[in-house]
Amino acid sequence: MSFTVIDLFCGVGGFSKGFEKAGFKIELGIDLWSAALETFKHAHKNAKGILSDITKLDVSFFEKYKNKIDVVIAGPPCQGFSMSGKRDSSDERNTMYESVAKSVSIINPKIVLLENVVGLLSMKSQKGNFIKDLIIKRFEKLGYDVGYQVLDASEYGVPQSRKRVIFICSKIGKVSFPTPTHSDEISETVGGIPIKKKVTVGDALGNIPDVGGKTYFPPKTEYQKSMSNGKEIFNHNKMNHNLDVLKRISLVPPGGNWKNIPKKYYNVGGEHSNNYRRLDPKKPSVTIKHAIKSMIIHPKYDRVIGAREVARLQSFDDSFELFGTKSDQHQQLANAVPPLLGYALANHLKQFLKRKVIV
Repeated sequence: MSFTVIDLFCGVGGFSKGFEKAGFKIELGIDLWSAALETFKHAHKNAKGILSDITKLDVSFFEKYKNKIDVVIAGPPCQGFSMSGKRDSSDERNTMYESVAKSVSIINPKIVLLENVVGLLSMKSQKGNFIKDLIIKRFEKLGYDVGYQVLDASEYGVPQSRKRVIFICSKIGKVSFPTPTHSDEISETVGGIPIKKKVTVGDALGNIPDVGGKTYFPPKTEYQKSMSNGKEIFNHNKMNHNLDVLKRISLVPPGGNWKNIPKKYYNVGGEHSNNYRRLDPKKPSVTIKHAIKSMIIHPKYDRVIGAREVARLQSFDDSFELFGTKSDQHQQLANAVPPLLGYALANHLKQFLKRKVIV
């Protein structure tokens, strides 16, 4: 038996990819960005993709899915909550969880999974209420038991330090969160589960050639082998850097950033610590936003990492193809939930779905 999923604010479908890997059937993805939806539809050929603004979609649309869906997953836009943004309490994106709740009230799934940036936990509404408390109350009103936890993708096999708050809303009893599978040091077990060492940038990118390369090098690490199911290298396009940018890049050591660039080459201040960040091959990546805009530098080559490399760091396998402009592809990846984090959650939830029956 396959459990069914609807993905709201689906983007390219990173969350869906993880659930699909765990054996779930993706029925529907909804997003208002055409380039991201094209990528979603190409990657999920058996799912229906709807180009729509969910905040304006008549909830009666979901009547056909009532009591037929096991899990609704949703990652509403995070810009209003992000610590690097304005954090404006009047930002209309801060209440998009309400659109999810309205859809869920019709669909009536067993589980709802919400994902967002950690900044949501400290954000307040215009009336002074914590957004997290409003989310909990809203879904409790719909009959769900609600819990939340901050998960770091690097603790679930993703070669990137990426912390996100996950809300699990359940109608099948209280549901726990998955135990981490990776740590900074190798441990024997945690809760009976073997703990592996975190996957590093070097582990992830080592067999991808420089831009212009036509074929992958033979995979060496466990992670490279797990990602290497494609022969053609998709979305591996050259970055067009001018001489000034190339000079700055050349001055940044592994793990360094814009502060390593002498002022005569880059006389600015107040930059984010990850601007002109050269990735350290011996550690998981920093959180990847838009790699071109942030100037995230390859650990070996003097250039910004390309979309194919970002996809690896987000745990999209080599068969995953992105559509849209070069900038579109980077933004799609920056917005995405890493599939391996989605897989850890899906695989964990599956055990609860198998043994519980909705009342």
